[in-house]
Amino acid sequence: MKAFLSMVGANLKMQARNRTALFWLLAFPALFIVLFGFLFSDDSGLTATAGVVNGSSTPLAAQMTRAMERSSFFEVERSRERGAEIQKLKEGDLDAVLVFPEHAAPGEPLKVEAYVDRSKLSTSQAVSAAIQQIADRFNRGPEQGPELVSVSTRGVQGRDLGYTIDYLAPGFVAMSIMQNGVIGLAAAFVTLRERGVLRRIRVTPFPLVSFIGARIVSNLVVVLFQVAILLGLARALFGLHVGGDVASVAAGVAVFSVLGALAFLAIGFFVAGVSRRVESANTLGNLITFPMLFLAGIFFPITQAPQWMQEISKALPLSYLADGLRQTMVYGTSLGHLWTDALALMATALVGFLLAVRFFRWEPGS
Repeated sequence: MKAFLSMVGANLKMQARNRTALFWLLAFPALFIVLFGFLFSDDSGLTATAGVVNGSSTPLAAQMTRAMERSSFFEVERSRERGAEIQKLKEGDLDAVLVFPEHAAPGEPLKVEAYVDRSKLSTSQAVSAAIQQIADRFNRGPEQGPELVSVSTRGVQGRDLGYTIDYLAPGFVAMSIMQNGVIGLAAAFVTLRERGVLRRIRVTPFPLVSFIGARIVSNLVVVLFQVAILLGLARALFGLHVGGDVASVAAGVAVFSVLGALAFLAIGFFVAGVSRRVESANTLGNLITFPMLFLAGIFFPITQAPQWMQEISKALPLSYLADGLRQTMVYGTSLGHLWTDALALMATALVGFLLAVRFFRWEPGS
């Protein structure tokens, strides 16, 4: 065990001293988060579509509805079906639903229910503030008279995230895990073979299984450290939304980070096995990872892509890693409901390691 831990420490030191690797592992994905965060965090010119139920039920309700229709912020859709409008909100067709009571109780304020999509954090905050501002116009304040309108706001979980840092950050984390596992490990392992390190280990008492295991453990440590830095950056700079209990979310993110790391490390070992030189390892690694960046829903929701592209994404492990991280992190979905994503990553890891064992080579030209 002491020798194994020493090998893990040696691997961590080598990765920490490799400035090029550190750039691609930390600085490059962090740069993506900062760039896209600033590009899509500006809410200027924002408009919202609101469904208004019973907008003419009382004179005060009619006045508030007309005030929303005159506002440049709201696009109002009138309806009498509360359930149908809330369903549209869940499906992403509306940004808010305002429900007025059918009758006003004498001597009491008009109780208005407002529903917003809590998965779109910046939009829901702006919508809630705008609704409250309109309600405040009809309230004279306690020193001048009774409150006329009382607005209670509730969050509804929508199906899709808006194109914000909430959507992008989990995707960039998944991207960095993939790059670390495939490009980083494959190039490093081929370099060790070219320099004869594997040949020397072969004739020592230190088992190859322990050597590879130490490499895997050190990479998992780096991945967890990497994920913590990137998510902390997104949270500190752009207010990344975390759904649910923080401890549960952290546990879920850690589980998917480890599963994703194992899946892409397996692919990295396979690439190292079939590559004779570092250049060929980098080329093959890029051929595997580059298409995933655009077909796995990293930069845009894959549901907006053509049907044939959506079918291809189902065969890409990066799409399952990104979805697992996003569902856990932003929606607060429990691991029990994400078994498909977890199973896909475990299957990728198993197949990848079987292929890696099949094509493993000790010597550069063997």
